[in-house]
Amino acid sequence: MSKDSYKTKYFKELNSLRFIGFIGIFFGHVFFSNSPEIINSKIYSTLFNYGKILGFISIDSFFVLSSFLITWKALEEIKFTSKFQFKNFLIRRSLRIWPLYFLIVFIGFLLEYLKSYYFLESEKLPSLWNFILFILNYDIIENGYNFLFFMVFMWSISVEEQFYVFWAIIMKWFNKYLFGISFLIIIISLIFRVYFINDSLSLNFHTASALGNFGIGALTAILAFKYPNFLNKLQSLTRSSILFFYLIIFTFFILMPVLLENDSFIVIQRVLFSIFFSYIILEQTYCDQSILKVSRVKYFNFFGNISYGLYCYHGIMITIFLQMNGLLRESLLNNLVLYPIFIFISTLLVSYFSFRFYESKFLKFKSKFSFLSSN
Repeated sequence: MSKDSYKTKYFKELNSLRFIGFIGIFFGHVFFSNSPEIINSKIYSTLFNYGKILGFISIDSFFVLSSFLITWKALEEIKFTSKFQFKNFLIRRSLRIWPLYFLIVFIGFLLEYLKSYYFLESEKLPSLWNFILFILNYDIIENGYNFLFFMVFMWSISVEEQFYVFWAIIMKWFNKYLFGISFLIIIISLIFRVYFINDSLSLNFHTASALGNFGIGALTAILAFKYPNFLNKLQSLTRSSILFFYLIIFTFFILMPVLLENDSFIVIQRVLFSIFFSYIILEQTYCDQSILKVSRVKYFNFFGNISYGLYCYHGIMITIFLQMNGLLRESLLNNLVLYPIFIFISTLLVSYFSFRFYESKFLKFKSKFSFLSSN
């Protein structure tokens, strides 16, 4: 097969799933109030608590999606060329991540400078080196996250970047042992979570704690790529079976506040939900009897394309609202409905223009570092 005749697999379903993942993260951050009456209300406390849970597991879904996709693409590259282009992979990832990431970092440090220049109260940001070297998550573990709200979100990008480098090394020099290494990092993650069970910052922000997410995503890609019989069984799932699995996932989510009181569940929680996310990826991509293909929902695919911007910019939009908090009229309707809708729409608009006029200028260079064209 010639290079010109080969086309890589394009997962249109993943764009829609990215957007759904962002919505989960958005719900984890968007509820805020200074009013004791609102905070103590049943509906607010319920939405706030489930929002926090949904936010963290949605970040995990991004880790799983990322690991699945880069592992699949690497397996394609190795199958076609018998090698993995280490440098080109990292350049492609940098062209996608760095322009917007460093723009957000620049905005954050500019705001800190302006606040100090005008003698305004501000929380001191972590050292710039934590952002440049993509190690912010370790600074948060050491010093907490009481600094500029939208800059805290950069911790997950630090984790992603660390994994990209680690996984690129594995794919370049140890790809023959990929299945075993994927399984091993899941075990390492579980052991880490047992050891740090009483350290919530390490459980939430340490890269080792998230390795299970990446390992499950990689294993899912390996199974889908190398084992046709596995895919055949997936394709033959009935709608009742698919619905049953989704009911299991929903039940676990509803029970999360109770389950998280158990240390044993805390240990396995990230891996368990990674398995759930992997099921969703496979079901949406391969099952013939899916109840709903989210990629067919109008605009979901487009919003998925700008999901990275949505993640980065929604924190800025929320930060603006937090700074205006004293000027805003608080009520259940405003805090739970109107303000979130306004923040969401604002985030969509900013992300769209950022993608069109800024990020896309860098993305057009990615094809120069791809081993072949994508359909």
